[in-house]
Amino acid sequence: MLIAGIHAVEEALREGKTIEKVLVGTQSGDAALNKLLGELRAAGVPVKHVPAVKLNKLFSGAHQNIVAYVAPVPFVPLEQAVRQAFERHKSPVFVLLDGITDTRNLGAVLRSAAAFEAGAVILPAHGSAGITEETVKSSAGGIFKVDLVRVPHLLDAVYFLQSEGVAVVAATEKSSDYLENHRFDGPAAVILGNEQKGIGKRLLQAADARLRIAISPQMDSLNVSVAAGIFLYEMHRQRMQSGDYSK
Repeated sequence: MLIAGIHAVEEALREGKTIEKVLVGTQSGDAALNKLLGELRAAGVPVKHVPAVKLNKLFSGAHQNIVAYVAPVPFVPLEQAVRQAFERHKSPVFVLLDGITDTRNLGAVLRSAAAFEAGAVILPAHGSAGITEETVKSSAGGIFKVDLVRVPHLLDAVYFLQSEGVAVVAATEKSSDYLENHRFDGPAAVILGNEQKGIGKRLLQAADARLRIAISPQMDSLNVSVAAGIFLYEMHRQRMQSGDYSK
């Protein structure tokens, strides 16, 4: 898998990911980039200087003169991810994504998940965006800070989380209950769906609560990554206030 950009490569190195090799533009002279190259070499990562045109061919977005080949991000088994989340915090939070097919949206959700220390992001094996260089880039390194889980069926994941004492809420504009009025008083998970199709009917029915974000009536909905950030912030804020966040 290719990742690009100084920050993304820094995070991959810091998190101990397997960086197979790094390509750097021959005209690079940025101090932050040179510092990173020194750290990469010290870690034994092969660094090769190449013409900028080669980097442009490899990565279509902004690459900041550095592209790295990283071993694919590993997926963690659901049971392991949940156990580890409870070891870190007594009231962990989880994110389930139903039908998110845009790689950049997925990356942005991962960025918010990492920012608010979600226990794991859970994806279905089918009908979900893959992990690409765009995902890594838009996550700003967040992909390396949160466990990724892939399951055959999200519904089974919901049932498992509930059996472990996790309250599952669904983010949907069709609800009459508002996020800010909901009390998160323990482990919790939020389901977010595709902007067009929303969350599947069976998942909505299985959720312990269905909540909406208060927005202007001029708009029908929010981008899924924005909605994820708002839900995760509110859950994080309540955990911090109640003291449930700490171990």
